Amino acid sequence: MKILLFFLLAFLVPVNNIPEKIILQPAQRGEFDYTSYTMKSMTLREKISQMIVSYSDGFSLSESSSEFKRLKNVVQNEKIGGIIFFKGNSVQQAELTNKLQSLAEIPLLISQDCERGTGMRLDDGSIFPSNMALGATRNKELAYQMGKIIALECKSFGVHQNYAPVMDVNNNPGNPIINVRSFGEDPKLVSMMGIQMIKGIQDAGLIATAKHFPGHGDTDVDSHSDLPVINFGMERLEEVELAPFKAAIETGVKSVMIAHLSFPALDNTPYLPSSLSKNIVDGLLIKKMGFGGLIVTDALNMDGITKHFNAKQVAVLCVEAGIDLILMPQGEKITIDAIEAAVKAGKISEERIDISVKKILDAKYKLGLNENKYVDVNKVGETVNSSESKKISQMIADESITLVKDNGNLLPFGKKSKDKKCLIISLNNGKENAMSNLFIEEFSARSEDYFSQTSSLDRTGDLNDVAYIEEEADKYDVIIIPVYAKVKIRTGTVGLPQTQLDLINKLTTKGKKVVVISYGNPYLINGFDGVEAYICAYADAWSSVKAGVKSLFGEIKFNGQLPVTINDKYTFGTGIKK
Repeated sequence: MKILLFFLLAFLVPVNNIPEKIILQPAQRGEFDYTSYTMKSMTLREKISQMIVSYSDGFSLSESSSEFKRLKNVVQNEKIGGIIFFKGNSVQQAELTNKLQSLAEIPLLISQDCERGTGMRLDDGSIFPSNMALGATRNKELAYQMGKIIALECKSFGVHQNYAPVMDVNNNPGNPIINVRSFGEDPKLVSMMGIQMIKGIQDAGLIATAKHFPGHGDTDVDSHSDLPVINFGMERLEEVELAPFKAAIETGVKSVMIAHLSFPALDNTPYLPSSLSKNIVDGLLIKKMGFGGLIVTDALNMDGITKHFNAKQVAVLCVEAGIDLILMPQGEKITIDAIEAAVKAGKISEERIDISVKKILDAKYKLGLNENKYVDVNKVGETVNSSESKKISQMIADESITLVKDNGNLLPFGKKSKDKKCLIISLNNGKENAMSNLFIEEFSARSEDYFSQTSSLDRTGDLNDVAYIEEEADKYDVIIIPVYAKVKIRTGTVGLPQTQLDLINKLTTKGKKVVVISYGNPYLINGFDGVEAYICAYADAWSSVKAGVKSLFGEIKFNGQLPVTINDKYTFGTGIKK
């Protein structure tokens, strides 16, 4: 009766004027078993639906729009268990979340992928440097604070589960999709930083998600584009890839995301990814490693899945493997229908469904969603992108800056450089917009006391004017090249076009004093080792761009240490202290 009363009240609450907290009186937590009580009233189909997580952008939607009608249908009619939000705006996402929650009989579990800040997804969110920048700091407290701030922001606009942190060990320089999303190449470093981020996220009241199990760091294929195959044995897996996940489980992480990777040593079924493998999910993660929390697939719209299996096959394989949350299936109704048919045919037991549904409802209860599933839209602005988030972002960036090479003792610039001329050549690999304007702005605000003249060029992608740039560069004494080479799905690379590498090498062979700052991939120096100086900033967050400029002028010390090995000369732990 208490649960029924709650649901009736939920339908009566005006969406645009929702109180901050709805608590049923005299009911208090612990007086009844919410999960068992709820499951007794659910049909088989309703229980299956709780396992489905659909997708949306978090912008305001007209109720007459096709997208809102789709969402209304999957929430109200198909009765799915959750939504993952992508791009949007914090206030608009909060408003849309409240609307969708008002349509849900059982509260929705709202998730988002905010690995390095809500600004990854929202146009008004905070943004932090990458995990690899955190790894370069070796500062556990900063990892904790970053996780906590991101979680508090997420919580303010109605998100309950953050698909972070990345616990992959990036020991493959050619990895096109993990790279700076990892804390580094050392399992101990990844474990140390990842544990602290998990604690920060969960201390703030959110579900953290360790990903991408059993480890996506040693791949040279993007699973968004195809199925990577990992050809090494269990001994290596235990020593490297699994170590951070073991640490996360021991810490009490509440969720694990399974990658779309093929591990023949663990399951040699052709084209079967970890996310659909009973050997890997149930056998390894649940039984051998003892994980009892929520298990979620990576997004099921990725080519590592869709190239080899259809939606019905994926649905059944997910459940057979031991998955609880089926993320972004290719058709919610198709997926529910397929699982329901498999249960009725005796291929899957209803008890197996109940195991997942119990975990999902328990999670919702522990989040307090049975008491209040809404957020106060008016308070979102008090939390998102706060002064504290900006402060921590800058602290991480400042501590991460790593001076890998400085052959001529060129850095930081001294006042003796005042009779010299400086040219800035911003290079972007063409995969995404860069922060070159901010770099120029920050550099120009300081350069008058150091250089008699500063000019700049900005180039993206393949260069068709290398000769012109060389001719311009001949007029200057110091060449600074900020490089923006970032992880971007479905591109297959985090490198630079060959024409950009050729330009840098031509400038160095002319004897120019070339300083390269990598605002992303740290391995880039392998393509132009002749440069005078090389700095790693690991990200192009606004704070990282500022930190890079500050380091050039001695406003902050070079304190970072490489969290990865670039080559035999620049190994893990390298970092010139100045």
